[in-house]
Amino acid sequence: MAKREKKKVIPNKLPAEAIQVLQDIVGPQWVSEDRAVIETYSRFSVDAAQPLRQHHKDHTMLPACIVLPQLTEEIQAIMRTANRFGFPVVPFTNGQIAFCGPSTPDATLCIHLSRMNRVLEIDEKNMVARLEAYADYGQLQAEAMKKGLWNGGSPLATTLCKLSSQTAFAGIWQTDLKYGTLSRNVVSTKVVLPTGEVLQTGSDAVAGVKTFYEYGPGPDLYSLIRGSAGTGGIITEITVKLHPWPGGSDLPEPPAGRPCIHTYHEPKYDTAPPPQRLKLLWVEFPDYDSEVAALNRIAQSGIGIGLNATGVYNSYYCSQTQDMTLDRVENKFFPPYNCYIIICGITSEKQVDYEEKVFREIIAETGGTFLTDSHKSDVLYALQPWNLDCIRHVTGFRMNRHYYGGSIVPGGTLKATAYKTKEIWTRSINEVGETYITDRGGVDDTPFLYAINRGGRFWLSEADVYPDPTDPEKLEKTRDITFTAVADFVSQGFAPIGMGVLLEPLTAAFPECGPNAYRLFRKFRKVFDPNDVYAPGRQVYTEEEFKALPDELMGFINGLRGKFGMPAVSRD
Repeated sequence: MAKREKKKVIPNKLPAEAIQVLQDIVGPQWVSEDRAVIETYSRFSVDAAQPLRQHHKDHTMLPACIVLPQLTEEIQAIMRTANRFGFPVVPFTNGQIAFCGPSTPDATLCIHLSRMNRVLEIDEKNMVARLEAYADYGQLQAEAMKKGLWNGGSPLATTLCKLSSQTAFAGIWQTDLKYGTLSRNVVSTKVVLPTGEVLQTGSDAVAGVKTFYEYGPGPDLYSLIRGSAGTGGIITEITVKLHPWPGGSDLPEPPAGRPCIHTYHEPKYDTAPPPQRLKLLWVEFPDYDSEVAALNRIAQSGIGIGLNATGVYNSYYCSQTQDMTLDRVENKFFPPYNCYIIICGITSEKQVDYEEKVFREIIAETGGTFLTDSHKSDVLYALQPWNLDCIRHVTGFRMNRHYYGGSIVPGGTLKATAYKTKEIWTRSINEVGETYITDRGGVDDTPFLYAINRGGRFWLSEADVYPDPTDPEKLEKTRDITFTAVADFVSQGFAPIGMGVLLEPLTAAFPECGPNAYRLFRKFRKVFDPNDVYAPGRQVYTEEEFKALPDELMGFINGLRGKFGMPAVSRD
């Protein structure tokens, strides 16, 4: 193996005058050019490009400066400063998606929102909660359930995911069946636009009107923010709907008590019982057809608050060590075709019994078998971390896997989504090759399937790649796997991301979407960001940015397009 070039990576610098202005806005202690601080506050994931750029000693991946505001007014002043000096800005919340880092060679400011982390209000009468940008699902659950309410669902990473950033990325959680995705539960947002102006969406955009409705007067400006990947502006406050919570004001503790850092990986801490009037049932199926048929009937029956097929995620989430994850995947410890349902007695305790009866009838008619104390009890015990799936804090965020390098998240009807995902992911993995055995999730078993609205009219599927981030060849293979699958989907009339979000380089690379959605997004960008200072290259490239793409990347994109029968895209 050839020796890597030793090269010192030095971030770009903002003008000293600009740094002084930023310090005057938020205080000197909340502005930093320190390399350690920059590295710490700009780490992001679900992206093979970031560690690849590290391997290539690309200094432009690092922001020049980190600033941590605490108030909406401070963010306003920061954006006005960026427009005044002409330097780019990228917002940062949890960093759990691909587009957090700079996408420009210019010295860039990173606005990190971690100081804006409060639950500002729980309104019992109107059943809404108002949060700052960095407040997470765990905080909201803890405050809302004291008043017999909750937000309706949570993602896998309760305390890592922030509702504001998930809103900007369509907002999925794992309990979407009853209440729908987060984006359907937002009542209003307060957004600092790239110019420094403040936009209030929803009914409370009118002075003296309460927060009760997501649409305000005039155009639906919230929909420019929802799913925009944060390119419409920086969400500083978000108001979300709340729903009845029958589970009690406190979460049940596991019999083992609470873990510490040294012991949290032990299985005994994963055995917390579900909250009162909530029940989770597991079923396995003999084949994929039986699973899909059952999921379809369950979703249409009107029961449950969450319905999913988990596949290889059982190995990630329910294994206490990395070695256990590998062993369980290799030895097929978990059933390859499965599903679970979360039943909640919202109206009465009898609701749980009734819905379980309906569920059992459907499973009997579709050939499924329940996991019980007498049938695969060891598997059922191993699945205990899912017991609090609706809220997601048992032992915290634990996923024993390598680096989250990329995903495909197609969406549509169950039949189309389930079968097309398995077909395309299998083809992509077999052609490019896996980076890690768990990349085959969705090939040798079911992909992750989410029912995301009542009646099962719309589903999302997910398949992921988890490469070793210290291996550049595996990172490149990750990029090839995911982009190959995306191109395959687009060539067959599917959106590249089923949640309704477009991100570069997919937006300009696949003008079939929209069609030509990138042209509309460019017009929006010119209106909201006339000086081109905000989140460059994230949702859509300007014409200049697209023309400046490296020849290697353009060749890679057009090679994929040609492979799947699509004409080459031009820089013009």
